[in-house]
Amino acid sequence: MRRFFVGFFATIGVLCLVLLVGTLAAGIWLADSFQTDEPLPKRIVLQLDFNGPIDESPLLPELAGLLDEDAPLSMIDYVDALDRAAADDRVTGLFADLSTLSLGLAQAQELRAAVFRFRSAGKTAIAFADSFESGENGPYYLASAFDRIWLQPSGLLGLTGLQLEFPYAAGLLDKLGLRAEFEQRYEYKGAAGAVTENHMPRPVRENMTRVAESLFGQVISGIATARRLGGGSVQAVIDRGPLLATESVSNGLIDSLGYREQARAMLEGESVGVGRYLDGAGGPYDAGTRIALVHLDGAIVRGDSQGLLDRDNAASGPIVAALDDVRTDPDVKALILRVSSPGGSYVASDTIRHAVERVRESGRPVIVSFADVAASGGYFAALGADHIIAHPGTLTGSIGTLGGKVSAEQLLRDWDVNIGRISIGANAGMFSPTEPFTDSQRDRLRRLLDAVYADFTARVAAARRLSADEIDALARGRVWTGEDARRVGLVDAVGGYTEAMQLARNAAGIGPDAPVERMRFPQEEEPWERLIELVRDRDFTASLRVLAGLARHAHILGERLEASGVDLNGSGARIQTRAPALVVQ
Repeated sequence: MRRFFVGFFATIGVLCLVLLVGTLAAGIWLADSFQTDEPLPKRIVLQLDFNGPIDESPLLPELAGLLDEDAPLSMIDYVDALDRAAADDRVTGLFADLSTLSLGLAQAQELRAAVFRFRSAGKTAIAFADSFESGENGPYYLASAFDRIWLQPSGLLGLTGLQLEFPYAAGLLDKLGLRAEFEQRYEYKGAAGAVTENHMPRPVRENMTRVAESLFGQVISGIATARRLGGGSVQAVIDRGPLLATESVSNGLIDSLGYREQARAMLEGESVGVGRYLDGAGGPYDAGTRIALVHLDGAIVRGDSQGLLDRDNAASGPIVAALDDVRTDPDVKALILRVSSPGGSYVASDTIRHAVERVRESGRPVIVSFADVAASGGYFAALGADHIIAHPGTLTGSIGTLGGKVSAEQLLRDWDVNIGRISIGANAGMFSPTEPFTDSQRDRLRRLLDAVYADFTARVAAARRLSADEIDALARGRVWTGEDARRVGLVDAVGGYTEAMQLARNAAGIGPDAPVERMRFPQEEEPWERLIELVRDRDFTASLRVLAGLARHAHILGERLEASGVDLNGSGARIQTRAPALVVQ
C-alpha cells in the first residue's frame, strides 16, 4: 500500500511538472510559429563571446531543437561558424572577447587553426580582453592567432610560465586514520600516488617534466611564430611577467590598448553571434554524403547515463547505442569519434572499443579525434579506429592500470566504532572500506591488474603494430602530449576536426569538393516526448532528471519567451506573438 501511494503521488508530481514545462514549451512554439526569422544582415561581423570553459559535446542536445540559436554552444559550433564564415561574402570580420575564456591547450589549438583558416580567406580577426590574468596560457595563446590583439589599459598580461601541481596526501590520511591501499601498473601511473605517497615519485616527475616542457614549448613557438618574435625573446618576456598593459605593447605581445567598444569599432558590419549565424547561414556540413559524429566526453563509466545531471561521465550504454545506430544507418559512410576523456572503467572502455571496432568492420571508416585529454581508458576506447589524430597539446597515452581502496579501519577504531561482520566467502569483504586487504586479497588484486595490463598493452601493440619491447617503452603508465605521441607512433597525425573530416572523406572515397552532411549521434530527441515516455513507463527518477535539467536552464527558456514577446511579469500568463492579431490569454 505504501508503494502505491508513493507511486501515485510521484506520478501526480511528475505530471504537474510535465504540464508546467510543457506549457512553457508550447508558449515558445506558439510565439515562434507567428514570427519570421530575421534575415542575416548584408555585412556581418561574426562575434565570439565566451563565458568560462567550452564544452566539447553539446550541453543540452535534448533542448537544441527548442532553443535553436540560443542553445549552449560546443567546440564544434565555434569551428563550424568560423569555417562557414570564411566562405561567406557577407562576413567582413571576426571579433572575439576572450576576457572570461577558459580552455586547455588542445582546445586553443583547435580554435587557432580555425582562426587562421578564417584569416586566410582575406578577412580580419580582432581579439579583445579586459585582462589576461586567469593564470592560464590558453586565452592569450589563442589571441595570438588574430590579426590584432586589444587589451584594456587597466588589464594585465598574465603569462608567467606553466606549473603543474600534484598534491600528495598520504601523511594527512595517516593522521586521519585512513590507509590507502592501491596497486598500479607501472611506475609512471601516478594517479594513486595522491593518496599513497608523501612526495612525487621520481618516474612521475620525470614523465610530467617532459609533458610540461612539450606543452610550454608549443605555447612559446606558437606565440613567437604568430607575433613574428624570436622564441628566446618570448621566453624572456614571460619570465618577467605578469606584464602591465603598456609593457605588453612595448614587448610586442599586444597591439592596442583600449576598451571593448573601441576594439569593436575597428570592424565594419553588424555583430552576429555564433548561434544566430549558424541558425541563419547553416553550417559547412549540412547536406550531402553523411558522416556521423559521436562524442565520448567525460570519465568512462559502465551502464546507462544519469541524464542531464551527470555531465562529467561518459556512460558506455548511450555511447554504444549511438555507435550501433551509426553502424546500422545505411546512409552513414564514415564515423568521426571525438574523445575527451581521462579514462575510467576498463570494462566500459572495452565495451566502447568493441562497438567502435564493429562500426569499422561494417565497412565504415572510423576516424578518432582527440581533444584536450584522451588518456588511459579514453585511449583504449579509440583502438578500434582506422586512424587516430590528436592536437599537439592533447594529453594521451597513460597506458596502465590501477586499483585498490582506502581503508578506514584505524579511523573507526579511534572513534570507537565497531563493525559487526558476517562474511561468507574468503574474499567477501575484499573491497570493504572498513578493513584492509589481507595478504591473499592483495595478491589477488595484483593478479587482476597484471591481467588487465597485459590485455591493454597487447591490444595497443596489435592496433599500433608495435613489438613487445616497443610497447613496454611507451606504456607503463606514461603520459604523452599529442606532439610526442605522434613521434612515437601512438597516434597517426596531429590535427582536429578539419583533419578528421579530411581523413573521413578520403577513407570513404568522398571527393574533396563533394558536399557532406555531418550528423551527430545520438540524434536529438524532443524532451517532451522523452518525458511522456518516461512517465508512461513509470520511470519517475529519470523523469525528474530530465525536468531538473530543464529547470537548470529555465533562464534560457524565459529569455527566449521574452524575446518572442511573452509577458512574464504580469499576474497572468499572457502570450503576445509578433502577429498582433493573435493574443492568447
